[in-house]
Amino acid sequence: MNAFWRKAAPWCAALAIGWGAPAAAADMIITSEIPLATNPSPYIEQFIAEVAKRTDGAVQGKYFPASQLYNDRDGLAALGTGAVHMVWPVTSRLEQFDARAGLASLPFALTTEEMTNACFADAFTRMISGYLEPRGMQVLGFLRTADLIFLMKDRDIRTVADLKGQKVRVIGGQIMLDAMRAVQASPISMSASEMSAALSQGAIDGAMTSPAGWVDVLGNTARYATLAPGMGLATSAVTVDKQWLDGLPQAQRAAIREVLQEIIARQWQETVAKDRELIDRMVAQGGHYRVMAPAEVEQLKERFVAAGAGFRGKHADAVAQLEHIRKECIHDGK
Repeated sequence: MNAFWRKAAPWCAALAIGWGAPAAAADMIITSEIPLATNPSPYIEQFIAEVAKRTDGAVQGKYFPASQLYNDRDGLAALGTGAVHMVWPVTSRLEQFDARAGLASLPFALTTEEMTNACFADAFTRMISGYLEPRGMQVLGFLRTADLIFLMKDRDIRTVADLKGQKVRVIGGQIMLDAMRAVQASPISMSASEMSAALSQGAIDGAMTSPAGWVDVLGNTARYATLAPGMGLATSAVTVDKQWLDGLPQAQRAAIREVLQEIIARQWQETVAKDRELIDRMVAQGGHYRVMAPAEVEQLKERFVAAGAGFRGKHADAVAQLEHIRKECIHDGK
């Protein structure tokens, strides 16, 4: 009998390991200042569900929208502490960690054609991520937030001159602040969750934001919407705690990246159509929407591009790198 147990012991031990309690699932805590129904929140929820499925539950995401845990600025600062593993902020939030990330926020800079070109998007992602990795962050990709529009409480923005003296909440750091000052507006930086109260109370006259921001945040308080085509292609940068990601098993890292890339490919197409639906909805409720006349757009572009001259001069190497990517991936037809 003793001989039997000596022979069986190794097999029993292996069986016990196989039947034992599974390894603890890895938490993936994601925070955002965006409400649950507003882009990119629905895609974050899809991402969490699909990652859990492909990792057989080994990576369990927990999402805290609408600044329930942190706003985007504080969430990014918390990466590396273990309190947050991923943030999907408007890309301009990255400027607080490296000013060169402002390339993504330069007015009249990036286009949908470029950001949906796989060669360009991959190279641009690696470039911006490279600026942030010394801070323990990694950018995994960019989602489309919106083609930004002016949303105003009482003023219909027909011309560049109509922006003069208006207090406008802007997305972004110093670049967009400088751009708005170039048209004699008073730019104000604040999180999306603060916009509605600020507009109602008169702290701002309007906001530069997305059609989703019109529907889900400002509502009928903002009566007038104006699109200046090409002015601002706002993106969300999927930013992760690099040490946390690197510490996951290779299969889990691969699943996270694969799911994200699949979502990004869909999201750029879906959000264009969705924005049109949202604008139509607000117009049906009495809102006013216009596209700024081409001559006024050119005037706005001239002012905004001039306002970014200081940035381009200070970060000439980064600008040159972006132009190299553009040449390699777009103009050479890759």
